[in-house]
Amino acid sequence: MSAAASVLRIEKLSSFDGDGLRTVVFLKGCPLRCQWCSTPESHEMKTDFGNDKKKCTGCFECVNTCPEQAINYDIKKEQFTTNMESCSDCKKCIDVCLEGSRIFWGYTATADEIFKEVQKDSIFYYHSGGGVTISGGEPFLQKNFVRELLKKCVFQGVNTAIETCGHVLWENIKFVLPFVDTLFYDLKHMETNRHKKITGVGNGLILENLKKIDAGPQNFPIIVRIPVIPTVNDEDGNIRDLGEFCRNLKKLKEIQLLPYHRFGIETYRKLSMPYDLETLCSPEKEKMEYKAALLQDMGLTVKVGG
Repeated sequence: MSAAASVLRIEKLSSFDGDGLRTVVFLKGCPLRCQWCSTPESHEMKTDFGNDKKKCTGCFECVNTCPEQAINYDIKKEQFTTNMESCSDCKKCIDVCLEGSRIFWGYTATADEIFKEVQKDSIFYYHSGGGVTISGGEPFLQKNFVRELLKKCVFQGVNTAIETCGHVLWENIKFVLPFVDTLFYDLKHMETNRHKKITGVGNGLILENLKKIDAGPQNFPIIVRIPVIPTVNDEDGNIRDLGEFCRNLKKLKEIQLLPYHRFGIETYRKLSMPYDLETLCSPEKEKMEYKAALLQDMGLTVKVGG
C-alpha cells in the first residue's frame, strides 16, 4: 500500500528550487515557527481553514452549517475564525460558501498519486535538466511518503532534491537520503538562544544533523540557504559565524542568501493569525550584496536568491 502524506500544494515549472524546471511538492507540518515564515498554512499537519474578508458577505452559512460549531465571528477582527481543535475537516463550510470566501489548505495523497502528477512534466525535466523537489513545511516529518516518492523518481531517472530545516530525528533523515540528488539545508542563526527566540527551537539538532549528513556516504551537493531578515538575523557577526560553520562542510556547493519578503502577510490575515514583522521591509540590493561579500571573503561560493 502506497504511503500517504499531508500535502499543501504542488507547484509546477519552478526554476528556484534546484536545477532546470522542477515540480515542487510542498508538504504540511513544520517543527519551527519562524517569525518571518511566508507559509503559515504549512505549520500544522492537518488541514487549515481560513476566510477571505474581501469575498465574504457575512451570510453566516458557514457558522450555521458547521456540525462541530467550530466557526465563530470575531467582532474585533470583523472576520470569521475557525477553532481548529474542534474542526473535523468535513469541509461542509466550503460547500455552502457561494462566494468562495471559505478557504482550506492541505489534502491527503499517496506517493503513487503524487508520482502520477509528477510524471506529467517529465518532458520538461528531460529538456531542462530539472526534476522533483520536496519542500514544506518539513518533508522529513513524513519520511515514509518522501522516501517512496523519491525512490520512484530515482528509478525513473528523475532528478530529486529536498529542502529541510534540519530539526527532525536523524533516523528520519537517514531513511530518505539514499534517494536524494541535491539537499537544500536552511540555517538561520548560530547562537542557540537567539535561534530559539526567532524560530521556537534551538539550533543544536539542526547543526548536528547537518554535520552527520556531510560526513555520510552519499555524494550529493549541499546548498545552504540563509534567510536574511533585517533586525532578526542579519547582523554581520551571525553571517560570519554561519559562514565559518559552512566552511567545514565538505559537500557544500554554495550558500544562497534569501532576502526577506512580505508575500505571506495576506495568508496570515485569512488564517486570523498575528504577524509580528508586518512593518518590516525587504533588504535593499546593496545590503544583500554586502552580506554576500562577507561570505565570499571567507572563500565561500554565494548566490543572492534561490
